[in-house]
Amino acid sequence: MFLSRKSLFTRAAAVTGLVFAAFLFICCTMDESDDFVDDGKLDLRLIGTWIGDYDTYIITEENHLTYDDDGWFPFAGEIVHVVNFSKTSGVLIIKYDEGKEQPTTPPDNYFYGIYFRNLTDNSVIFSNTSDMKNDWGPSETATKEEAINRFKLDNMTDWISFDAGATPHSKE
Repeated sequence: MFLSRKSLFTRAAAVTGLVFAAFLFICCTMDESDDFVDDGKLDLRLIGTWIGDYDTYIITEENHLTYDDDGWFPFAGEIVHVVNFSKTSGVLIIKYDEGKEQPTTPPDNYFYGIYFRNLTDNSVIFSNTSDMKNDWGPSETATKEEAINRFKLDNMTDWISFDAGATPHSKE
């Protein structure tokens, strides 16, 4: 197939524009700040019941998370690690409660990541992880250390889609 230089340039410019827009979206929604230091603790604003268009997250003072999406892929577990990327974003690492893992979870993989961003006192965007490079496959790991090393800010788009489930959740 023959492509003109103008056509190639137009496509390259479009791709570059999309990559730049995605970069700006990620950077701007992460609210990075020079004075921010991650203390590794759960932000108390996350505690409560969060209602979305299609799902609900419940986070307790005891660091327990319950997720329900009308029974399709519900799960529950203890929040065993928190990485705060900024004052409004980060990732929660949970260890599934026995028998409360997602139906698609591979055997002996008990640790799962949930990204959050745009956190305020009454709104947050949660994003459950999936292997985006493997047709939305399972993203669980066998150990907490593997999960901590897997779910990072710089590879977030390997594990979540900004298009899917990117609607805010409101605090009940």
